[in-house]
Amino acid sequence: MRRKTLIATAAAVAVLAGTGGVAAATMADADDRQRPAAVAADDRDAGDAGDAGDDKPRDGGTRTVSLADAVTAARAEAPGTVVSAELDEDRGRAEWEVETLAEDGTWHEVTIDAANGKVVATREEQDQEDADEARDALRGSRTDLVEAAKAAAGARPGTVTSVSLDDDTRAWEVELTENGAEHEVRVDPATGDTA
Repeated sequence: MRRKTLIATAAAVAVLAGTGGVAAATMADADDRQRPAAVAADDRDAGDAGDAGDDKPRDGGTRTVSLADAVTAARAEAPGTVVSAELDEDRGRAEWEVETLAEDGTWHEVTIDAANGKVVATREEQDQEDADEARDALRGSRTDLVEAAKAAAGARPGTVTSVSLDDDTRAWEVELTENGAEHEVRVDPATGDTA
């Protein structure tokens, strides 16, 4: 999807520039802010999707909402297939930005407060081309976004901070952070295998 390519490019620029930050969910929000913890390496073997990502923010404050719980909240607000989730800090608070794709091709971006799980905002747009590309990339998929995050955390130590569907490579792209360094793990949607 075109917007995912732009996000990936912005993230690479941020890392190369040595900012230690990660691009935010949209180009308009791209900056060098640090992102809070999401799915810890300790949660790699969690048997229940609700257990993934029960970390505390970097400031040691209250427990953040897990990736699985953020996905559940986003689906309740905007039913559909979840194609991306990113933990970000905006307006001084940690937030999950979760994108769902509805059956009618409508994209919803649902922002979830990572401290309490409440929906902060919902935005929608129509992009039939992106919808078709996402559906095509997920054809035959048996691995959803939460399962992809768990597979990546099991394959590589670190904290999962972002999961998105790359329709060009037909893979889940999972970003993990460990000791300030970012790593990417690809997960095959059909098999759940990592690369």
